Amino acid sequence: MATQALRGGATAAVLLVAEAGAGKSSLAESIAAALSGDFIVMRVHGSPSLANVPYGVLAPYLVDLPEDPTSSHIAILRAFWAQFERLREGRKQPLLLLVDDAHELDEATANVIVDLITANWAKLVASARPRPGLPAPMMQLWYDSLAERIDLPHLGKDDVGKICGNLLDGPVLASTVQFLWAASEGNPLLLNCLVEDARAAGTLAKRNGIWILHGPLASDGPALTGFVRNQLLRRTPQERDALTMIALAEPVSIDALEDDFGVELLQNLVESQLLVASGGGGTLRLRHPVYAEAIRSMVSASRSLQLHQQLAWRLEQQQGSEGALLRRVAWSLESGVKVPERQLLRASVHAARTFQNDTAISLAARLPDGPAKAHGQLAVTRAHFNAGRYADAGRAFAEAARALTETAAPDNGNGRAARRKWTGGAALLRLLLEQSMDEVPPAGHDSGELMARLLSLDLAGDFDALARLLEEPGTSASLADDGGSARAFLLALRADLLRSQGDPLQAQVLAKQAASALDMDPEELFFYPEFVLYRKVAAALDAGDWAGAEEDLSGYEAQSGAGLITFGGTVQYFRGLSCLRQGHYAEAFSLLRPAVEMLRLNDPQQLLAQATAMAAYAGVRAGESGSARTLLDGLGGTRGSGPDALLAEVFAAAAKEALDRDGGGLQRLQDLVVGECGRLPAGVELQALSLWLELGSAAAAQRTVERGGAMSGAWASAWTRFATARGSKDIRTVLSSGDYLRALGQMRLARDCYSIALSLSEAAGERAAARQAAAGKDACELALGEKKAAPAAEAPKARAVQLTRRERDIIALAASGLSDRQIADKLMVSVRTVEGHLYRSYAKLGIRSRDELSPPAP
Repeated sequence: MATQALRGGATAAVLLVAEAGAGKSSLAESIAAALSGDFIVMRVHGSPSLANVPYGVLAPYLVDLPEDPTSSHIAILRAFWAQFERLREGRKQPLLLLVDDAHELDEATANVIVDLITANWAKLVASARPRPGLPAPMMQLWYDSLAERIDLPHLGKDDVGKICGNLLDGPVLASTVQFLWAASEGNPLLLNCLVEDARAAGTLAKRNGIWILHGPLASDGPALTGFVRNQLLRRTPQERDALTMIALAEPVSIDALEDDFGVELLQNLVESQLLVASGGGGTLRLRHPVYAEAIRSMVSASRSLQLHQQLAWRLEQQQGSEGALLRRVAWSLESGVKVPERQLLRASVHAARTFQNDTAISLAARLPDGPAKAHGQLAVTRAHFNAGRYADAGRAFAEAARALTETAAPDNGNGRAARRKWTGGAALLRLLLEQSMDEVPPAGHDSGELMARLLSLDLAGDFDALARLLEEPGTSASLADDGGSARAFLLALRADLLRSQGDPLQAQVLAKQAASALDMDPEELFFYPEFVLYRKVAAALDAGDWAGAEEDLSGYEAQSGAGLITFGGTVQYFRGLSCLRQGHYAEAFSLLRPAVEMLRLNDPQQLLAQATAMAAYAGVRAGESGSARTLLDGLGGTRGSGPDALLAEVFAAAAKEALDRDGGGLQRLQDLVVGECGRLPAGVELQALSLWLELGSAAAAQRTVERGGAMSGAWASAWTRFATARGSKDIRTVLSSGDYLRALGQMRLARDCYSIALSLSEAAGERAAARQAAAGKDACELALGEKKAAPAAEAPKARAVQLTRRERDIIALAASGLSDRQIADKLMVSVRTVEGHLYRSYAKLGIRSRDELSPPAP
């Protein structure tokens, strides 16, 4: 669009506006390169050091000026044009000025450039940051419709995924893309720095062809620190001091900073989008968290101590969040300042809960022996668990358990501090140690022991025993005082129980109540949000609520931050299962194959076996038989745990049958459904029956109708309807089933119904029904990507109309019914300017009046 506009006669300038690193300079160079055959390009670079020097950046082009060049604006123009004529060397091409960092131009230089443009001596491509923005003379070009302004947006998540794939030359795990997108905030240069440093540090690594971020980003990497240092050098020394102090102590109250830096300087940094207000506007922090981390890594210990002494007494009067406390504790330790034991423990716990694993371990190691040290070991347990170091986590928990039995709990006024921490630790233990599932802990009245027993029954899939224990009068009473987290825990377990009994719709209700009940104790170390998320998404998928499951997963991705390094495989697993149940096998394989690699590194909810078996089945159905065989062979005797653990055996049997077609897989599915394992949880049983049917066994149809009919939700309803249609000889019944399944989005099942209906119709000579079935089948195959749409007839080409950006804006407003005066007020221009643009637009559009207007195409 920019090159087309500059080649045309109406546009004299293109103004590119974006923040640092967004690619505006690269885009400007690309435009210049595309126009190099039509124009002679001259470059001007804005500079902060010359921002107050009249014509300073034009000095290379003003060699013919007299001794006092600033005395005559005309002399400057003549000297600049003389230099252009020498550069042109007799060629006839016009001048294209390429101005980088136009926001750093002095006013005199900006006026010279604009005079060249308005005199039609040159055309312009200028790039600038939104703050302080383009010089006023250049903005006037836009107001007068002589320029096109292009504001470059931040990269979207899909854009980041493509860029990462190109940078790394391979597929990247979706949760890694999400994390990098959030960390870079869609800034291309910042993204490139983060990827380069993470790759060099080894935290971004390739596993079996998949790039996975398995550790924190490198905040002290050369690419990131170089980028941030370059941005800091553009600020004044006082601004650099302010940014450094805020980075070290953030968030910092404005009151604590005013005496040293002044309100005007702080406001300028906010307007420059380097700082952002938080805490209701009373505190300031760096806008880009990675900027703050990079600045902290560049500050020397002596400078850090100096700033700490300057600000410490003010920070002591500032009340803040647990995150603010963690930053202040870390800064104090870096500066060699002693930190109270209680603050060390709180900071260590918060670091573990927010997946700052190395920080949590380091802080806990500083605790002196005693009760706080014992509880600090629970933070160490969680930190190792977050990082997927389960053996280390088990050892840390054993040490914590031993120490907690030998020391008295610190008194917090209600006597429950130790018990609550122990509750989370005991629950973690049940997930950390796989062998613990072979030994159910003894029943007890302590809330920690009771919750561990409940969790062990749920993870073992012993729903009968779980139901009995949940219904015991003492269960709810024992946990009544443990707050919202305990209530959420019980609701989540009841949701699992309802799913196992065939009521995923009611399970969804309870899981949502569990999410609402979460009221996290800041000292609680168990991952309740992720525990509840599992139940919410699993219930949604059993109910066939694909959109609801995706909403929950997307919501977690958006707010989890570094939690994606731990739970990214879980998110990917659920998305793959959703695609599998909708019959999108290729997409399911593209999700589940990377999920397997992530879960091999970090599997907090014991999903590796299920994900591997699902990936194998999706692979063979998507035509990736070699990969499917490798996955199936690698599965071996691996077993997961959890309420859906038997899905691993179900999908493994189906994958084996799909690969070998020897009947062994079908027999295994039949054994799972009717015999060997007793009655399966409802969702697992329906999954087994659906796979049995997919693999061509008519023997599963009647049982699917019986089991599916007793289960709530659209997924069960779809398979019940399909199984009914499969055994029917009535054309109308099969056709209506196809329509029903198509409306539910089950395109593969709907296609199979239409295929059955087509065969029945052709056999019966029912031409109308056959046409309806064929049309339905084609529509389903089109939706599944198995058939290409017929090319649409080419519409006659309309006459191309080249309107400027301002003309398009005015035409759109006029077409919406605004008067000339209203348009002028809205765009802050004169009525005469509006009238002139309208008359020129009428001529271009071939119309005579406002009545013939319609909004222009974008």
